[in-house]
Amino acid sequence: MKQMKIIKRLAAGIVGSIALTSFILSALDAYLARQAASNQATQQYADAAGQDDPEEHLSIGSSERHMLYQPSSSQSDQTGNSLSQGDANASGSSHASGVTNASDNQLQANSLKPSDSNPQSKAETQADKQNSSDSTKQADKQKNTKKQTDKPSSKNGHASDKKTLSFQTVTEDYFSDALFIGDSRTIGMQQSQLLPASCYYAKTGIGIGDILSERIVNEGGYMTSVADALSRHSFGKVYIMIGINDISRGDVDWFLEQYQKILDTVTRTQPNAIVYIQANIPMSYGKQDLNGTLNNRNLALRNEASSTLADSKTVFYLDISQVYADAYGNLASLYTRDGLHVKPDHYALWVDYLLHHAIVCD
Repeated sequence: MKQMKIIKRLAAGIVGSIALTSFILSALDAYLARQAASNQATQQYADAAGQDDPEEHLSIGSSERHMLYQPSSSQSDQTGNSLSQGDANASGSSHASGVTNASDNQLQANSLKPSDSNPQSKAETQADKQNSSDSTKQADKQKNTKKQTDKPSSKNGHASDKKTLSFQTVTEDYFSDALFIGDSRTIGMQQSQLLPASCYYAKTGIGIGDILSERIVNEGGYMTSVADALSRHSFGKVYIMIGINDISRGDVDWFLEQYQKILDTVTRTQPNAIVYIQANIPMSYGKQDLNGTLNNRNLALRNEASSTLADSKTVFYLDISQVYADAYGNLASLYTRDGLHVKPDHYALWVDYLLHHAIVCD
């Protein structure tokens, strides 16, 4: 009898152990299945976000510049659009919030208006209107005074009384007395042979801080600087695109100071020339270091700063960046192989933009 009880207890223990083991194994299988699904979703998101982008980030700076015109056959990246879209949505939310607050303020202002049935309120309202009118007149007077004070004076050595000119469409012969100053992107323009009558002072990897002084111009076998060459020759138009090789060097103020030096030299040596500041073409998404300085956000700040140097009288700003940018401000993969330079076949778009954005002096 005792043996039967022992056997029954052992059997019950074995059955319980089997059931517990089965439960543990089932729970473990479920956990592993969920983990695998999570890892798969994470990997899919990473692939969609471009985490496995095969392109390497360029390192462009004062000590390491290699904007080679020869493009590599790497696939350009178009990812990161969801991030830009998110920024746009955030901006939209901010504007919507501003509208709501403005509406609330208006309702509050209406609720605080004095009652017309109260004579004292009417008197106070009349006084407030008079004070407001006086304040408005005073403000207008100050604005007019400021406008007189802020009238543009002589800029870059040119007279301030020259009228503001507007862009016109021209033909290719307009560029017969044109000079293009820049880096490898300008060399690409030269190699395209779309504007063969123009002159080019350009060098691969040149930066805005060195463009005037470095000997990059071949004068009959003798290498001289851009500043010296400008003093020896006369041009009717001067196109400048420079600065992406210095994007990791200095800040925006330093960049603006260097650009002003270039303009001062050009306008001093070419007093009758029309000068064009060309915005730097952006990089593809995959070429950027979004957490550092090598990105289109930083480049856009420098482009914007250079635009302030244009007076629309003798110096004009051309937003070449819009010619090749996608909806998010990155260099579209359609136009590039290496994410930095324009394919030779697409320089025609640049030239077409210039043909439709020219200044013709009477």
